Amino acid sequence: MLYKKLTSLPEISKAQLSKILNHYAGSKDLVLEPMLIKPLERICGVRWLKANNVEKIFKLEEMIPKSDNTLFYMIYTDFGTFKQVLNQIRSKLDPENLPKDKYHIIVIPKLLYVFEDTLEELGLSGNVIKLYSFQWQPVHLDMGIISLEIPRMYKTLYVDHDLSLLPVFAKSLWHLSFITGKPKLYIALGQHSNAVLKHLDILYENLADTDKLDSDFGAVILMDRNLDYPSALLTPTTYAALLNEVYGVVCGMCEYKSTEGVDHDNKFNPVIKKEPVQFILDSTRDSVYRDIKNRYFTEVTMVLNTLTKSLRSEGESSKEMALDEIKKYVATQLQATTSKKKFIANHLAAAQTIVNTLGHRFEDQQQTEQFLMQNKNKSGNYTYLEEVLVTENDRILTLRLMCLMAVTQKLSDSEMRSFWNKFYNEFGYSAGFVHNNLCKAGFLTEGSPSTTNLPNLPNIVSKLPKLLTNDFYINANKLKQIPNDPSKINLKAPTCCSYVFGGNYIPLISQIASMLLSNTPISDIKIKLEALGPLTIKNERGYPLQSRTLLLYVIGGLTYAEIAACNLLETLTGGRIVICSDKIISGNDIVNAVIDTS
Repeated sequence: MLYKKLTSLPEISKAQLSKILNHYAGSKDLVLEPMLIKPLERICGVRWLKANNVEKIFKLEEMIPKSDNTLFYMIYTDFGTFKQVLNQIRSKLDPENLPKDKYHIIVIPKLLYVFEDTLEELGLSGNVIKLYSFQWQPVHLDMGIISLEIPRMYKTLYVDHDLSLLPVFAKSLWHLSFITGKPKLYIALGQHSNAVLKHLDILYENLADTDKLDSDFGAVILMDRNLDYPSALLTPTTYAALLNEVYGVVCGMCEYKSTEGVDHDNKFNPVIKKEPVQFILDSTRDSVYRDIKNRYFTEVTMVLNTLTKSLRSEGESSKEMALDEIKKYVATQLQATTSKKKFIANHLAAAQTIVNTLGHRFEDQQQTEQFLMQNKNKSGNYTYLEEVLVTENDRILTLRLMCLMAVTQKLSDSEMRSFWNKFYNEFGYSAGFVHNNLCKAGFLTEGSPSTTNLPNLPNIVSKLPKLLTNDFYINANKLKQIPNDPSKINLKAPTCCSYVFGGNYIPLISQIASMLLSNTPISDIKIKLEALGPLTIKNERGYPLQSRTLLLYVIGGLTYAEIAACNLLETLTGGRIVICSDKIISGNDIVNAVIDTS
């Protein structure tokens, strides 16, 4: 019943969007920021837009599209994009004869005051350009997975320290309560999570409250992304997580078209080509994906080979069928078999690309990460970091490993100085700003040679999460996140959530959920979590849980490895878990946010 409610969320979003589009009843054209295309496909689709009098759909480009219809722009909350749209519109305006109801801008998820103020200053507010704020309901990506699909949220919150979009999380929870009811227990861990919970209380006090007496969720757990960086930075070992690492999954869609690219990079290293693929990471649509999404990767290729053999034998047996049997086969099974062939072909191509991309360094990377989690072989780990720096020619990969080391074993002043000198020699001094961003995001702390000359350093350091100023291993061992002997973890038939990282580490969000589902005393939960950052437990009378269904909400991005760990936890405990975030990310997204100059 709960999953049916979650799959109905797009219907609410469509009703909201229809109301905005029908502010102008006539024919209209839609101009979309490119990043909006995939989420909009999952929410409404082209056919629905056509039914709402949208004639043509354009991508937002440098020039305004040629159209005689009223234009509706849809953009994310980004002032740079907003200025681009304004410049396009102004280039077509006649100051002596300003049009009415010609231009509309829909801002997702939230309209900022600066947008309205800019229109006022230009004299374009009111009937010339109309602004709308549209926060769609979380997009249902897969069984138990919903996402706000807001890009750049990690960078906005943790690198830029811009909190203007933080109320969006509270509003999404408030909206959700009208569908699933209001949970009795809330746990907020981290600075941003606590702010969201306070804002949610204000919404409940000042706006309409749900009339549902019971909630589908026994508890909501809110957690800041920066309290568990290892779950994003470690190399995952499950299929869906590796897909996101290699291809980059957007709104639950894995799509890559073959391109004519170079065979070697600027240092003559071979460039590994990706196989073209196109499929949706949705268990209800793709039975093959449902079977392999959370498997340890070496098992995936075996499953795909078995499925290929079964299809081949099925094809051979169909040759021996009588006419009546062939008719029945075509009517009942052929379409399903054809779809399955397509699914298998896509997943085989994706699996081959994963092997080609990661295979040459996967074992060394796993071993180094195991040493990092076990706090062993520090000098050898640093040697491997330097080796990756000079051989891979990949600044994302290099910075990702350095960040993982900075969070766990720490790097000495001499090691940091040596690393940055070599990093600049490899990739140029134009990346000098990365120092400051790493400090603001919580990877570097006071005393690092890369931060000692930064202005206002005390203010920056004061914002770092406690996890990074305390000993990582003390906190992780208290929460039993690091298995004593990873070699004893069964990766093929797992009974420990650490299998998602090859037995090296259990994600924090799944460990918190495990404590709730196993009825760990609330006092013990407090003691274990308070060391990580600001903690609020609201309505303790709702514990132990009356409903063994949890909503886990990670602010700043969630990984497929964490999702797989929570899926296993469901199987082990008999509970149910729904996972939500602003976006499904990988460690590469974290590092990209740090080096992004936009």
